Amino acid sequence: MKFCSINGQQQTKIAINDRGLSYGDGLFTTAKIAAGKVMLLAKHVERLIDGCQKLKIPLPDDVNLTQELSQVAQPYASAVLKVMITAGSGGRGYSRLGLKDNATNIIITVTDFPTNYAEIARTGINMGNSEQQLASSSMLGGIKHLNRLEQVLLKAEVDERSEDDLIVTNVLGNVVEAISSNVFYWLDGQLYTPEISTSGVNGIIRQVIIEKNPQINIVKTKLSELKQVQSMFICNALMGIIPVKTYNEQQLNLTPVIMLQQEMKGLL
Repeated sequence: MKFCSINGQQQTKIAINDRGLSYGDGLFTTAKIAAGKVMLLAKHVERLIDGCQKLKIPLPDDVNLTQELSQVAQPYASAVLKVMITAGSGGRGYSRLGLKDNATNIIITVTDFPTNYAEIARTGINMGNSEQQLASSSMLGGIKHLNRLEQVLLKAEVDERSEDDLIVTNVLGNVVEAISSNVFYWLDGQLYTPEISTSGVNGIIRQVIIEKNPQINIVKTKLSELKQVQSMFICNALMGIIPVKTYNEQQLNLTPVIMLQQEMKGLL
């Protein structure tokens, strides 16, 4: 780890009864640092503020996330920035009653940037279907909350398989995302992405791509409907756009993905 701060102070210790540890009571975002700047900083800050509002976690009045994250990023040419916000320590059981007004913890870390992302962005990955399913929740859909047990189990599954990543459905059988990224695909020349209001994470890159391509079809779909896809990619704030070269051992066309990568170059 290159850097760690908690509530503006450089340290690596936090109370054992922090609600983020006890209950996953919090949220996070992970961003790319390039040339001393946080890529898509405004969207990451918006995600954190929106998530805090939805989870009813108060942000201290004197916190300026944009300014603080910009300052943290300045020394680094290439790195990963992660921001976790927890409800803090206290309360009784699940209840937050009794929490102090300033209980919220803001944890910022900087770590090394993965070395393989540039290569897989060029060559693509192999994708399969997960045997596990995500929960469906209107309370938590789209939020990048701290409870990532589903993703831990999904990662354990792919670690035992030959594919690089997996398409994941929810308990309703609807396609949601890949293990830690959103998914897009082409059918009959049109670009699609799954609807994620009750499952999955509304990723930053997903948001940007949809904003720049308003003709994208946002749909509820089943795995059976993906059998005829011509092209596919996954995306998140660190990897950017990653082509899928095979899906269930079927070769896919990389050209539309490469064209989109070029179109979005400099934005991600």
